[in-house]
Amino acid sequence: MWSTRSAYARCSARRKSRRRRSVIPNDTPWSGLEAGKVDTRRVSASAKWNWFWAVMPRADVALVLQLTDLPSPAPDLPKLRNLEIRFQTLPGGPILYIRLTDNGQLELFETLCRDVIAAGELAETEPEALERAIGRTFRWHYLLRGGKPEALSEEAQKGLIGEIEVLKLLMANIGAKSALTAWTGPSGAPKDFELKADCIEVKARRGASQPFVKISNEFQLADVPDRRLWLAILAVDKVQPPHGRTLTEHVVEVTDLLERTEPSAIMYWDLHLADAGYDALHDYSTWRWIASPPDFHTITEGFPRIATPVPLGVSGVTYALALSACAPFRTDWDDVRSGLVDEDQQ
Repeated sequence: MWSTRSAYARCSARRKSRRRRSVIPNDTPWSGLEAGKVDTRRVSASAKWNWFWAVMPRADVALVLQLTDLPSPAPDLPKLRNLEIRFQTLPGGPILYIRLTDNGQLELFETLCRDVIAAGELAETEPEALERAIGRTFRWHYLLRGGKPEALSEEAQKGLIGEIEVLKLLMANIGAKSALTAWTGPSGAPKDFELKADCIEVKARRGASQPFVKISNEFQLADVPDRRLWLAILAVDKVQPPHGRTLTEHVVEVTDLLERTEPSAIMYWDLHLADAGYDALHDYSTWRWIASPPDFHTITEGFPRIATPVPLGVSGVTYALALSACAPFRTDWDDVRSGLVDEDQQ
């Protein structure tokens, strides 16, 4: 027979459980699942892979993919605000779960889950389904981070297109994953690309502008020990329709290439775009751009630049670099590429 205290505790637990369950609207795939423990429901009896809607112990909703084996080595997983993605081994076997920690984004999360399931169902093998699920989650990351409130400015679009043009050259020579790993500009690193034995700084300018490029700080052209340093300069000009392409079209070109050739690299591509401030929901149809092939310059002794270290107390140095002063140091892509091929084979 229950004691009074025990009965009270049970009633209190039931009230808390009802409050947790009420957080989940009835018109979602998680309605009816019991909070307070891991409760699941198979997504579809006809699904190729073992997908489950789940409610976690804190009443967080989740999508679960049941696996035969954990991947080895474990792939990179996104670390995102309001979204947790993890592997876990349960008595019934290993799983991958994608868990929402902010129920205020439930509607968006349901859309993400259905998109992840649709991508995974295209796979022929379980490892491929897992790869597609993770990749598609990365592609949705910027939405769950809240996106960007404003579209990129014209100047920011021009700079991003310039970096994408150099990125495409690198992808063609060292592979998509290596090139995307080297693309550090969007994260705020001193150089736009940092490879094993090379660093590349990219400057996009209007073709008809004054013959200068802006160096934003004292570190952009600073030497890096044991690495060659290159400055890539290209013209990115705004043009009228039907000429040129929008920023969105530049992005879609690379996305389509990755989907055909190296889909596992798409997650890195989307992370970099988000870091650069690009949001696919914004309308970039107003601006169309054409980009010239980049001109490369080798940064060696005698190159015109403000050298580091700068005097104590001085920082944030910006200056205009004359193209005419860079001309003696101009080289071509073949010189840059020859070293890239060597380092990729190391």
